[in-house]
Amino acid sequence: MNPDSGRNKIGLLGPFSFGNLGNAALQQTLVEHLRKRFPDAEFYGCCIDPSEQATARQIFPFPLNRHVPWTLKSRSVGPNRVNMDVSQEKPSAIREWLRETPLLSGLRRKARTILTKIKEVQEELAFCYEALRFAKEFRLLVVGLGGVFDEAWGGKWGDLYSYFRWAVLARIAGTPFVCLSVGVEEVNTRLAKFFCRATLFLAAYRSFRDAESKQKVEAIGVTSELHVFPDLAFTLERVNGRGTAADHRNLRAVGVSPMAYCDPRFWPIKDFSVYQDYLKKLSSFVCWLLQDGYEVVLFATQIRMDRWAIEELKALVLEEAPLNLHAQLSDVKLDTVDECLVLLSKLGAVVTSRLHGVILASLVSTPVLAISPASKVDKLMEDMKLTDYLLNIRRIELPLLINRFQTLEANHEIVGRTMQHAVARYRLAIETQFELVFQSGLLNL
Repeated sequence: MNPDSGRNKIGLLGPFSFGNLGNAALQQTLVEHLRKRFPDAEFYGCCIDPSEQATARQIFPFPLNRHVPWTLKSRSVGPNRVNMDVSQEKPSAIREWLRETPLLSGLRRKARTILTKIKEVQEELAFCYEALRFAKEFRLLVVGLGGVFDEAWGGKWGDLYSYFRWAVLARIAGTPFVCLSVGVEEVNTRLAKFFCRATLFLAAYRSFRDAESKQKVEAIGVTSELHVFPDLAFTLERVNGRGTAADHRNLRAVGVSPMAYCDPRFWPIKDFSVYQDYLKKLSSFVCWLLQDGYEVVLFATQIRMDRWAIEELKALVLEEAPLNLHAQLSDVKLDTVDECLVLLSKLGAVVTSRLHGVILASLVSTPVLAISPASKVDKLMEDMKLTDYLLNIRRIELPLLINRFQTLEANHEIVGRTMQHAVARYRLAIETQFELVFQSGLLNL
């Protein structure tokens, strides 16, 4: 594919909004790298919540799929969701008679279901038509999120289908479609495997953030050339005072970032007892930290989903801890990646369960105790040679938490240097990938 050189738009595919600082870091990294190579380009980012201020990052939003309400008036000419008019008329006598007759009422429900499906198909076709026009204006479409191939969140007709749709439209439009350091999570059903396999087949270039993701797509039949490069967030530029200076760091301040693990309000696996048990054990650990003289700062890298976990953890701690220790506990709301990095650079250690909580802490060399909910966290900690500070979220107990934290504190200088060396290694690998893709002529851009 060799698009018209007059095209100056670059699209970033993925749900980059909805309060996920990990996704925001990936988007920020992509823009930083691509702007160096395409200084005149206009950047457009897929959104799942157009009310968020994507334009503050000089990125114009466009909807990931037809279910995103599109009300924002901007320079974007992105595809619009089709709105169907709903009649507000009062039901007629004939309709009332149909509703009260059992046989006819059943037929009416079936007919309504069929009409609903037809309308959904019409909406999807209309979205695809507008999206194709949109794709024809692009120089490049990039998928650069971590866990993009995952049916656990949204099902097989969620994001997996969205990427498949955009990959097909990009091929029709003659627009290069590339996957950079993507992650593969749960892809189990036949249809999900098809969407994943077809999307990768249509990509002009594809790489994965870890060997496990590569192995998963190979297992479902992807035989194209595949590469493994680290998570793109490791090359986030360090600007705006995100320093790591020792005199700015409070070694007696610990950041704790709980997550909504198995919380029925958010998590695809809904088990309130598991969620509650996780919070109670974390609460006991935070109380121990307070009693040992530490200051504890609660924060989230998934702002919307994990805020409830923070509030509920805080309530448990305040109920359990003596009143005179309450002043040592605080919580902070972070809105941007920069704010998160500034906070992390001031802490002596971080306890987190999210992958990008580990990655962002690594960027400022803040020692991490990872309470892992998934193999992606395990693999990263293993690769950074930090498995002594890795715990399984299902098997945490207070004595084990205390022991691992004390070991982390005793070795904080060694851990900091280990993180610095790992980040330097990852940055070099990712820079090599960008050179390979965008300066070798691989995409004929």
